[in-house]
Amino acid sequence: MFDEFPHNIIFQEEQPIPDGGGGHKKTWIDVLETEAFVCPISSREFYLAQQANTPIDYNVFYPYQAGVKPSMRIKWVEGHMDKYLSIKSKPIDQGGQGEILMIKCVES
Repeated sequence: MFDEFPHNIIFQEEQPIPDGGGGHKKTWIDVLETEAFVCPISSREFYLAQQANTPIDYNVFYPYQAGVKPSMRIKWVEGHMDKYLSIKSKPIDQGGQGEILMIKCVES
């Protein structure tokens, strides 16, 4: 059977953590894990994004989830490697039904 969302991703948010010396360091905290479809963009979309000086590597489709912000990043485990994707757009409702969202990302 065809799996609409074959990948697992984790949305992460950067948060300050006390460093023990009175200051803080920033670290990424897992906020939300969900299924997704991580799709490399077409060569045409890549060319247009470069022309607009807004690099994009992937479109990420996922079931509707409230609270995803452009300041977050995505941790995507592909094979034996973790990839980190920086979010470059607000979630875009696909079809206007509030069921599937898409965000544009660049590999960081």
